[in-house]
Amino acid sequence: MTYRDNDVYFSMSKEYLLIRGVYTVTDFSVTEGQDPDRNIYVGLKVSCSDSDKMSFRIGRKGSESVAQWFNDKVPASQNTFNHSAGKLNFAFLGTLELTIRGGILGNRQETFTFLNVALAQGKSGTSNNWWFGGSNGSYAQSNSVIYSGTNAKGSAVSFVFQRGGNSVDMVGVSPEKLVDTANWMKQVNDSVKLDQIMMPGSHDAGMSELSHCAPPGLADGYTKTQSGSIGQQLADGSRYFDIRVDYDYNALVTYHRTKQWGCNGQGLVQVLDQVKTFLTAHPSETAILKFSHIRDYDDHDPAVTKQKINELLNSYSDFIYVNASGSINLAEVILGNTRGKMILVFDYSEFIDPASGRFRYKNGDSIQSGANVTVYDRYSDTSDYEEMKNDQLQKWNEYGGLGRGYLFLLSWTLTPEPPGKTVSTLAAEANAQLAGVLYDQIMIANAGKPNIVYIDFLNSTVTQSIILYNLQ
Repeated sequence: MTYRDNDVYFSMSKEYLLIRGVYTVTDFSVTEGQDPDRNIYVGLKVSCSDSDKMSFRIGRKGSESVAQWFNDKVPASQNTFNHSAGKLNFAFLGTLELTIRGGILGNRQETFTFLNVALAQGKSGTSNNWWFGGSNGSYAQSNSVIYSGTNAKGSAVSFVFQRGGNSVDMVGVSPEKLVDTANWMKQVNDSVKLDQIMMPGSHDAGMSELSHCAPPGLADGYTKTQSGSIGQQLADGSRYFDIRVDYDYNALVTYHRTKQWGCNGQGLVQVLDQVKTFLTAHPSETAILKFSHIRDYDDHDPAVTKQKINELLNSYSDFIYVNASGSINLAEVILGNTRGKMILVFDYSEFIDPASGRFRYKNGDSIQSGANVTVYDRYSDTSDYEEMKNDQLQKWNEYGGLGRGYLFLLSWTLTPEPPGKTVSTLAAEANAQLAGVLYDQIMIANAGKPNIVYIDFLNSTVTQSIILYNLQ
């Protein structure tokens, strides 16, 4: 037999960088006679740095016995090829640790651990190809598995590992979910106050679907601000929602309009039902719903709309946070008292009653008399990314920081200027930069964290970059 250096490369998706990888062998099978020096043993650690390469020194000879060992350990549905092996040179089970940075981590590096990972080498034509799988993996598509692991604190994560469609000795690695976005508040202590939390927020939250647009079709790109429903936004990690309400076509609806131009969005009943359903399934979470911009145009009477909102909310009383104190400062309420509840705040004075869960909202720079919660919320009103960034960072540095008795909202949104770029195009530009900006501000410049990061076209990738700062 001849010993050979058998190299396998772990190739990160382009937005991430592999700092270090370590594979520790916990079990193995080698074709008889191909490792007389016993280079492979339980406890062997093989590592790689940013070169991505792990190397195993062992002989090569295919055998059905090794393949059978692998197939017994890793069913077809748990490996990247979605079928059983015929002959393999060798096969290992072990623990894989990957230390990475980039993507939603910004420049911060973290280590993720995956148990019972199987690595094996077979033959494809004249090449020696590698297999990947394991008991915590599930075949997805395109020769890939979604594999569950943990971060340094033991919280669940999932990565996509791909074999096939790339080099025969390469395993493609793509972090899929580094945070359980649907249950992230579960990892925050009950005693933490709301003004000590950093949460994703949804701007114009109801505008994931459009109806009664004016002008038809032309308004869509400048009116639609979210890709997922309120329910989806909750699952993706948002916990603060901008709810703008109109009574139109005999129904309470969310809307996004300037005078007669714009569209209606999700119905308010649908919004509240989705929040109720989510909180039932995820009782560790809470959701702040800010009611504002009650439409006052033409024959739309805001007094009627407000009355109808108040009546509708009575149907959801079991899911509404209440407080007997009329002067309560919501920013200082602890999370343990709000879990499983929606917190309702209103930018108008009618029907305010904390005992029934109707709290007064005010926009300002400090705590204001008569407000149950004050939120510093000053958007940039520009379509230029650099202008928005500079404006918001200036406000962040002046007013941001946890535990200040009010909530600071970082409005990471761009305002379209028709017929220029649409909301979705502008959101993609802003959202792509967010992880890096958060890292530079919080980790490098040591700025206080914002309480709410407001975004358009919210998704689980961008929300994870925000939520991570609660879980350090």
